[in-house]
Formats: sequence, C-alpha cells, structure tokens
Amino acid sequence: MLTLTDVVREYRLGGETVRALDGVAVTIEPGRFVSIVGPSGAGKSTLLHLLGALDSPTSGSIAFRGQEISDLTDDRRSEFRLRQVGFVFQFFNLLPTMSAWENVAVPRLLATGAHRDARRRATELLHLVGLADRAEHRPAELSGGQMQRVAIARALMMDPPLVLADEPTGNLDSRTGADIMTLLADIAHDTSRERAVVMVTHDQQAARRTDRVITLRDGRIHSDEPCTPPPTPDESSCV
Repeated sequence: MLTLTDVVREYRLGGETVRALDGVAVTIEPGRFVSIVGPSGAGKSTLLHLLGALDSPTSGSIAFRGQEISDLTDDRRSEFRLRQVGFVFQFFNLLPTMSAWENVAVPRLLATGAHRDARRRATELLHLVGLADRAEHRPAELSGGQMQRVAIARALMMDPPLVLADEPTGNLDSRTGADIMTLLADIAHDTSRERAVVMVTHDQQAARRTDRVITLRDGRIHSDEPCTPPPTPDESSCV
C-alpha cells in the first residue's frame, strides 16, 4: 500500500541542518496494525507526517498504491489527506460546539456538503465505536475515552485505506487505552476492508498489541519486527 524508499527529511534550525530522517525505507501493507516507537527526537512524528502527506521529504520516494505523493501540489495533497488518510490525535481535536455526530461528519461535509448522507454515515460509525447513544453529546459531555472513540469514528468517515494515530492512548488511563487499542486493531484487521493502521507511541504495552513494531533511533530504522500479541502484554518479546 505504502512504500518509502531512501527517505531523508532535513530541517534548518538555528543556522544548522538537522536530519530528522536519514535514509528510511519501509513498506506498509494493508490489513496490518503497525506501531512506530523510539526515544524523543528519533523521528517518529516526522515519519508519521510524511506518511499522511502533511510534510514532504527532502529526498527519496513515498509511493501510495504505486503513485508518488511526495511531489503532489498543495491542492492534490489536501485531497489525498481528505480521501485516503484518517487521522487520530492524542488530544482528540474535536470541535467543542459540535455534537459527536457532527464532529464525525466533518470530513464528509467538507467533501460533499450532503448533510443527510453525512449524518447517516456518522451515526453508523458511532455505533461501530460503541457510542450510538452519545450522538447528540458535545465533547465536554464525554469522557476522554469517548472523545477518542469519536475521533476514531471521524477518521473512518471517508473510509480511508490508511489510518494514522499519533499517541492515541497518551491522554487515557490504562484500561481505556487498552479498549482503544482493541478498537484500532479491529479496524486494521477488518477483512471487508484493505486498510492499514499506523500508530506512533511511547507506550511499550500499546506497541506490544500491534502486528509489527518499527523502532526509530536518530532518524534511522533500528529494528523492524513482527509482534504476535500474547494473552498478557507483559509476556511479549517484540519490543
């Protein structure tokens, strides 16, 4: 689905050049739940931004289903993000004046403006994430876990083949975080879709619940290992 070849991303900082990613090569397959881990400054967020076309590499290739996305125009990049990628953020990024279903519907409303269709689809997705009875509630009336479920439903609104999650359990307690991990795994493993979920996390237990763990250090891939989630996360040796 997504192939990065010799990707380099450099920034200018204080008159110096900082290489955030240094020759990264990786392929992301559909039907997989992938975690990206590593210490602060390793390049995790930079990599996630490149996968979602929020940024462009300094050099190298990023191909999505065989199409190069690193040199798209701004308009085509925005269209790619709207239709091909769903984003889930640590701080939820919900609009406080909108109800749960309205927050979920935002991508469809931006794309088509079809209010009735958007509401129907948003209601279906809220049912999928277990929040059908909270459709009219605003974010202030929801718990952290419920807000993250709304955010996940919103990420699925355009039925994207790629879902990118940036520290999705970072603001949640361990039990709620485990529930969110189960939901993300179910989304990735849905055999009726060809979808990949890629997650950046500092949470080692969360990473152990994914299918594959990519470890970054100093902008390079240090390891790339399969991970078979065990009955209890502490028994895993994949991270």
